[in-house]
Amino acid sequence: MLNVLGLDTRIFDQVSTLEKTAYRTASVTFLIVVGMSLLSNGFMGYMLFNSWFAAIGFALFFGFIQFSILRIALITLLTKPLAQEILETPVEVSPTNKKLWTSLKSNLGKIRLSTLFRVVFVGLIALTISFPLSSLINLPNTLEIEGQYRSELIQANKDNKKAVNELRQTHFPFHTFEEQLSHSGYKLMLCIAIGLVFAPLLLVSRLRYNVKFEYLEKSRQEMLKLVAIDYDETMEQSQHALDEQFPKNEKKLRDLTVFSDAPINSIYKNETKHAIGNKIAFNQFIQSIE
Repeated sequence: MLNVLGLDTRIFDQVSTLEKTAYRTASVTFLIVVGMSLLSNGFMGYMLFNSWFAAIGFALFFGFIQFSILRIALITLLTKPLAQEILETPVEVSPTNKKLWTSLKSNLGKIRLSTLFRVVFVGLIALTISFPLSSLINLPNTLEIEGQYRSELIQANKDNKKAVNELRQTHFPFHTFEEQLSHSGYKLMLCIAIGLVFAPLLLVSRLRYNVKFEYLEKSRQEMLKLVAIDYDETMEQSQHALDEQFPKNEKKLRDLTVFSDAPINSIYKNETKHAIGNKIAFNQFIQSIE
């Protein structure tokens, strides 16, 4: 079950019971949303094409798309940047506006473009799931509204036998959605369905930003170990190539300031001192730095 969120079971076994329960709850909630997606899309496919094959096809095709988007939205919350974020240069503000500026900056700093994308995509999925699912739950009223609308159309086209025959086999999902919006019970079901779709995202967000939970930091440290192994191999190979090509070289790559925060070297990445050229230009570049 934990595989739906892409959790590393080795790291998961090291966290507290409370954290394990929270991740299991998020996983179960996500699977519930997947089930809702299959039911909703299946019902929508049947209403559009009046065919059980269409219902199954809709359920599998659109259910898979929604499953994939939701899973990506959750999994990307369960990783932390390997490099620590560098603090911005503080902005001087007057004492009277300091509290307001600090509060505004703190709130704006929590809003990221990725967060907006998550909310938008999950919101669209929530809408596409909630309307058909609410109509399915309220099926008797859905069929009644559809039957009345069909009768009105048949009466208006009673002289056209072909149209009448087609109308008798046609469903009107969007009309039923619109009509049922006037019922408070239907609105309540929509809100509940939308809330359930957002529930996994909210739970995983809590897991990410709650400092008491350890999985994300432990996962980050494990990934750093792998990066460090690769970094050591790269440095050894680079040093060997440098010494081989330039025997007079006395520089040790590991001692250079640009590698002072290895293995990520995030400080140097923010500077524009990279050079592109042949091996001679590379050696000159290496010799030019401390």
